[in-house]
Amino acid sequence: MSIPITSLVKSALLTLAIALSAPAFPQNPNPSDVFDLSKVKLQIVDARFVTKLSGSKATFAASKPDEYRGLIVTLSITKPAGGEVSLVCQDIVLHYRYGQKSDIARCYGLSNYSAHQNEDRAMDLFSQGWGKATTGPAATNSDTIYIDLFFQNMEPETSDLYLFVAQPTGAHFTTPGWKKN
Repeated sequence: MSIPITSLVKSALLTLAIALSAPAFPQNPNPSDVFDLSKVKLQIVDARFVTKLSGSKATFAASKPDEYRGLIVTLSITKPAGGEVSLVCQDIVLHYRYGQKSDIARCYGLSNYSAHQNEDRAMDLFSQGWGKATTGPAATNSDTIYIDLFFQNMEPETSDLYLFVAQPTGAHFTTPGWKKN
C-alpha cells in the first residue's frame, strides 16, 4: 500500500505545528528538593530504639514492642555554609542487617535541623511517609548540621545501618501535564 505524498506532507506539517505550539521547557532545570551531594558529607552519628514517639503531625507507639521498635537515626550533614538542604522522606531508605538477614526500611519522620548534635529537635512524623524538612536560616548558614530520621518496625537484632538518599536524580523528563475535561 502506498501513502500519497500529500498525506505525508500534511502529517509532517501537523507534527511540526504541534511541536511549535507546545510550551517551551528549560533543557536542564534544577529539580526541586535536590542538593549537590558531591558537596555534602552524610554521617550517621547516633541510633536509638524507641517504643513511643510523639511528633507534631502524628505519634508512634510500637504495637508489638517485644518484636519491633522504632529507630531514630541522627544524621550529621557537612555542607558549604549558606547552602540550603531539603530532605524528603520518599528519598530516604535505610538498609540494615538483622541476624543473618537484611532488609530495608522507609523513612516516616524528619526532625528540624540544628547546629548541635545533642540539641533537642522537634520531630515531624508522617503516617504515610510523605514529608520533608528544609533548613531554616541558622542551619543554612552553618557548615555542619544535624537531623533525626525515624524508621519503624525494626527487629531486635537490627545492626549494620546503611542510609541511602536518592539524590541526585538519574534522569530528567518534562511533560506538558494534563488538562481537566
